[in-house]
Amino acid sequence: MTPLSSPSLQLLTALWNLWQSLAADGDTRLRVECGVDLKGFIALGYLQARPYQPAELAAALQMPRYEVSRLLGTLENSGLISRVRDGRDGRQVTVNLTQDGQHTWDRGLITVEDVTAPALAGLDRATLDHLIHTLTKLIPVPDGEPT
Repeated sequence: MTPLSSPSLQLLTALWNLWQSLAADGDTRLRVECGVDLKGFIALGYLQARPYQPAELAAALQMPRYEVSRLLGTLENSGLISRVRDGRDGRQVTVNLTQDGQHTWDRGLITVEDVTAPALAGLDRATLDHLIHTLTKLIPVPDGEPT
């Protein structure tokens, strides 16, 4: 049996190679061109759709709350988000995208599309949609959440 005969190892190797070729380059280009890393850019992607509470964003990003707290601090210090405390319950915080955050998101989306365009060029829309759907199905669902 060769080392890559295991489907599990083949999957992890393919994901690793894809990560190295696309995400690492995307992360570098986002840092240089937009001043935000890939993790921050993905968070901005959620926030450009609507405001989130930090715990809710942590769940969406599948990241520990303490890591999201650090990420939000970095984004806030960069002027890309604002955290607003609820007037009635000062413990409740809502995270909003600022105007600079929206501009960074818009610029970053162009960068991300440029980085991924060569890899996606050979795929028609139906194949791409199927690939995204299939990869999304592989993401473990946290306990207690509907599938």
